[in-house]
Amino acid sequence: MIPALLHFWHRLRDDRRGLGAVEFAIIAPFLLLLYLGGYQLMDATSAYRKVTTTTRTLADVTTQFTAVQASDVDSILGAAGAVMTPYSASNTTTRVSEIAISATGMPSVVWSRASSGNLLKTSDLLANPTTPNNVVPAKLRIASTNLIFAEVSYSYVPPAGGQLIGPITFRDQIFMNPRRSVDIPCTGC
Repeated sequence: MIPALLHFWHRLRDDRRGLGAVEFAIIAPFLLLLYLGGYQLMDATSAYRKVTTTTRTLADVTTQFTAVQASDVDSILGAAGAVMTPYSASNTTTRVSEIAISATGMPSVVWSRASSGNLLKTSDLLANPTTPNNVVPAKLRIASTNLIFAEVSYSYVPPAGGQLIGPITFRDQIFMNPRRSVDIPCTGC
């Protein structure tokens, strides 16, 4: 009985026919994770680029007006959904504001419109360190000028495993000078 067991053991040890299947079973999960991780990273990068493009588009379109009405700005904010395609516009919040720089270099909000109703206020500029009072770069604080300030926030949910890590918020903001006038007054804002 023992010689038969030893013979079976030697034969099993020397048999290489299943080696490829065992190696594949060990490596396949790692390859799958690498593939899915690469896809997730590519999709997240694409979503962030869309946020950046949307922010620039909001500011760019707004700065081409000499004067706007609240409905004009609302249409511009609504167009953000088209720029964000194929990503969901329902996860996107947008805001466009005009900021006046005083003769002393202090910023104040002239008007603001937001898709979420969260308007930028001058009191926010002075009280909150994350608003333009601290964000407006010194080189843009030219006395007696106006800036258009566009902000976009997107709550990105990864397509695979989004329940595990939850949503990731991408934000971008940009300042632009009015192109065709000194300022852009907004009626009804």
